Amino acid sequence: MFRARALAPVLALSLLAAACGGEEEKEAAPSPAASSAPASEPAASAPATGTPEEPAFDGTLIKVAVNGSKVAPRPSTHKIAKGGKVRIEVTSDKADELHVHGYDRTAALKAGETAVVEFTADQSGRFEVETHDSGLLLFNLEVS
Repeated sequence: MFRARALAPVLALSLLAAACGGEEEKEAAPSPAASSAPASEPAASAPATGTPEEPAFDGTLIKVAVNGSKVAPRPSTHKIAKGGKVRIEVTSDKADELHVHGYDRTAALKAGETAVVEFTADQSGRFEVETHDSGLLLFNLEVS
């Protein structure tokens, strides 16, 4: 008798789980229209905001934060092989403009948001990357 009472809660939970599982299967079953869509469609419609669905960037990623007149990390020189891909991500506490000299790439900096500039480093030389309004040097890009 004691075993039957001890097993009763386990049996009740098992029946409850089975009932819930059946409902989930019905809700998760795709409709015929949804199943005819190509498998690659969700990835193609994913937003380009650095979400986990996006593939990892295959190149040099440089991240910079601007807070007041301070740049973190401190300005330095980043050496890039000619033909390499570069992605620059800058977050600023105030509105400004990001500018990559020599490549004439710009991006609007909005307070608290990350601006992204991405390009192929196809020109040799040393190029400043700065903010236009505040004139802060973020880093140098050396391409060879």
